[in-house]
Amino acid sequence: MTLKWNLVTKGMRPHAQLQSKLEEKIAKLETHLEHFPSDAVHLQVNLERHPKRDWFDAALTLHLPSNTLESKKSGADPLPVFDRAIKALLREVAGLKSDLRRENDWKEVARRKL
Repeated sequence: MTLKWNLVTKGMRPHAQLQSKLEEKIAKLETHLEHFPSDAVHLQVNLERHPKRDWFDAALTLHLPSNTLESKKSGADPLPVFDRAIKALLREVAGLKSDLRRENDWKEVARRKL
């Protein structure tokens, strides 16, 4: 599956290291989204530099057929900020997939058998 995504930056230009990190992490996210239809999944990455101080914001919005997941993180360096935002988004995706598979119901059935 190839995930459609776009990058929006404000107050900064994405350098080569940041671009390669984006592609690496988005490839990891693609592996978790294999079972969703590829034409219905879209990721928007917003990276913003604060105009008066050295502070960066990363906001990720993942549009899925059933939900829209968001992750926002801030910090002094754009690479770790993006890293933390993608990790938070991966946790949300894992939780959503668990809910869609109704894993809590499986655990209840296993408890009843004991």
